[in-house]
Order: sequence, then C-alpha cells, then structure tokens
Amino acid sequence: MVQPDPGEVIEGEDEIPRQPAPPLDPYTPEPGPRPGEQRAFAWMRWAWIALFVGAAVLLYAALR
Repeated sequence: MVQPDPGEVIEGEDEIPRQPAPPLDPYTPEPGPRPGEQRAFAWMRWAWIALFVGAAVLLYAALR
C-alpha cells in the first residue's frame, strides 16, 4: 500500500501497543523491619558482647 500523503497516518494491526509510563521512583522502601529482621538485629546486639569479651582476652594475653 502506497501512502498518498506523508502527513496521513495509516493504522493497522502491526501497530505497537502503547504501554503506561513507569513510575518515577520504582523503589518504595518498607515502613520498617519485618519480624524476622527484628530478631536478627536483636541477636546482633548480643554478638557485640562476645566480641568485647574476645578482645579483652586477647588484650590481656598480649599485655601479660
């Protein structure tokens, strides 16, 4: 098919469907930690005690 007028738009079945524009910011953070994450962070606080005890033992052994 020959297009008689260059300004005329011919529509057909092979037309590309338009998709909605993506949102401006696709990353939306969660409002807070989930219950499993809260439990993990609570255990990490207890891990500091073990690290301090280990550092104290090493420091005592080094200075003795």
